[in-house]
Amino acid sequence: MSEDIIDLDVVPKGRKGDGGTYLVIADDSEEFKSALLYACASAKNHRARVGILHVCEAQDFQQWGGVEGRIKKELRENGEKYLWSVAKIANDFNGTIPSLYLAEGMAADIAIINAINTDEKIVKLVLGGGRGAMPGPLVSFFTSRGLSKLRVPVVIVPGHLKDFA
Repeated sequence: MSEDIIDLDVVPKGRKGDGGTYLVIADDSEEFKSALLYACASAKNHRARVGILHVCEAQDFQQWGGVEGRIKKELRENGEKYLWSVAKIANDFNGTIPSLYLAEGMAADIAIINAINTDEKIVKLVLGGGRGAMPGPLVSFFTSRGLSKLRVPVVIVPGHLKDFA
């Protein structure tokens, strides 16, 4: 595991005197890009940091036996590469290096709740709202039954917004 990526099992306790960490969930959606740019701009204005969580969800490997270890290793390596590419975008936008989180083997909603409950520095969850009529699964979950499981506020960034400078 890369030493620069935070393992959710071993997270240091919160820092004092700053704006905390705004957590964004990394995926390939347009909504994520809007959420990331908003979080970067907002963090820059509030002496906060951006945290980026990427979830490598569990795969069913029962049929593959000996291949399972190699596939899991490859998924993790790809997840780390993706996180670093997203970290570069955040760094280019606000000049800071974001905190990186990688969760493996769990559903995204559970990984998000786990990250927030494990890391006391996280003070906001920033999600991108969809451009269509229906919100994405994370927005739907965290604006309904998932909201009561969070200890931080949720910010939903409308997908059509672009200018956060």
